[in-house]
Amino acid sequence: MIRNFVGRMGLLTREEGPQVRVALDIGTEYVKAVYLELTDAGPKVLGVGRARQDYANMEGGAVADIGGVTACCREALDQGAVIAGVKGRDAVLGIAGQFVHGVSRTVERQRSRAEKPLSLGELRSHFQDAQREALASVTQQMKERLGYQRLEVELVNASLVSMTIDGHPVNNPLDFPGRNLEFSIFMTFAPLVHAGAMRTIASRLGLNLIGMIGEPYAVAASALTDEAYEFGALVIDVGGGSTDIALVQQRGVVATKMVPMGGRAFTKGIAARLHKTLKEAEQLKLAYSDGLGGEAVGEIVRGDLEIWLDAMLIALRELYTGTPFPPRIALCGGGSSLPGIREALSGEKIASSRMFAEKPEVILLHPEHIYGIGDPKEFFRGQQDVTPKSIAYQGAIVQAHHGLGGALRA
Repeated sequence: MIRNFVGRMGLLTREEGPQVRVALDIGTEYVKAVYLELTDAGPKVLGVGRARQDYANMEGGAVADIGGVTACCREALDQGAVIAGVKGRDAVLGIAGQFVHGVSRTVERQRSRAEKPLSLGELRSHFQDAQREALASVTQQMKERLGYQRLEVELVNASLVSMTIDGHPVNNPLDFPGRNLEFSIFMTFAPLVHAGAMRTIASRLGLNLIGMIGEPYAVAASALTDEAYEFGALVIDVGGGSTDIALVQQRGVVATKMVPMGGRAFTKGIAARLHKTLKEAEQLKLAYSDGLGGEAVGEIVRGDLEIWLDAMLIALRELYTGTPFPPRIALCGGGSSLPGIREALSGEKIASSRMFAEKPEVILLHPEHIYGIGDPKEFFRGQQDVTPKSIAYQGAIVQAHHGLGGALRA
């Protein structure tokens, strides 16, 4: 598929022999550090470290305490290194949060010399022009949304979604002749304060930051089948601090949206209503998810589910362009195991929203759906492991300096 052609082409020169790379999923509840071996046969998971976050470390899926998150990452990295038996310095970080913005842009370009084979340098130039245009547009949108006259926004990742040359679809555009180029690229943008915090964390950990990957894009680009890409899907990742949405249409990820309400919101609701500590409330929520909770907890969760669903509908309306959403919702994340989540997404509120042509089918994503990366020791087993495994896979194929584009900042 074209969404992975950059990694397949091997545009980044490798040293001889296997390489080790680290993928960090900095979640609200846990940090997961995945150690990968990069070989010609494909990436393989060597070890995984997990460390629980303090409650003050993250807010709405974004870093709130750099020192606290750094300490948690170090714990996860040390644990993963012991299991893997190696240490890695090159790292890719997953990035999420309500102000991380993903957008797809389709661009048309005419080449002056149709007979000349398309080179990587020419392709990179076209992409960078498109990225600058998108950066200016996204920056203006975020200024208006946040109410700031000046705001620093930067491109953190860009990926090619589809491309045609003189109307002919190509999976690897390099070396083709032709006059008319049309390509779609998916780009992830983040405020400087957010992206800068991630770079600071990587620096304090002594890591060489290869790139950052938008988490909803990582899941959509890694876990969906060719059939899902052909017919489209909504990918919904219910995390601890946020719920991330990725819209797949026209054989590519076209937009992402983050809702600042995840599993922790349900924990806070239980704590407030039952006068429990957050730790006690989390245990009550987990027991309820396992079918062991009482009716009091169930009533609180069902009430908060209505609020969560209303927030999801608002986010979906912001993504809606008039074209009906695909009739398939792919659900993952630790919060997706909460009773009622799946039923809410396939219920009457969604069906009557007029954003779907038919009642959507909700399917659960599992780690085995991510087939591009080997996990011989089965470190990844549950729905909560789909995101870190997806980030690990994208981290294995991402190229330094955002692949075909360079770092851009408004």
